[in-house]
Amino acid sequence: MKDIVFGVTFIALGALVIILAQGFPSVPGMQYGADFFPTLIAIGMIGAGAVLSFNGFGRVRQSVGDTRLPSGFLRSNLGAILPALMVGAYIGLNEILGSALTMLLIMLVLLIQQGVRIVPASAISLTATAVISLAFSHLLKVPLPIGPLGF
Repeated sequence: MKDIVFGVTFIALGALVIILAQGFPSVPGMQYGADFFPTLIAIGMIGAGAVLSFNGFGRVRQSVGDTRLPSGFLRSNLGAILPALMVGAYIGLNEILGSALTMLLIMLVLLIQQGVRIVPASAISLTATAVISLAFSHLLKVPLPIGPLGF
């Protein structure tokens, strides 16, 4: 049931992003405008939401007679609110620590909270931070906040 709710939420948010992105200004001399990347991400959200909902409907249909919650339905209250807290931390610490360092720390905390060991979590966080930072700053030319360490 939880997958269905999240899937429908992703579909609705994706549709909202597509609608709002249509109002973005066009970039002179470019074949695509400012709405291109948000629309691509929204299409991915809609697709992922559809797959999540479809899988959720399949599980609900299989367990029609079973009314118990699955084991580990909500492992802990911290696990449920930690992503929202990390978004707030990113907003608050982005200008102070810089975008790259803040991303690295947040990914590390979230991966460790999900049970990933320290070494793989560090490697994943470092690689993902490098790819995201390079993609946004060099390919997309988005000015990311630079922290006290110079990145």
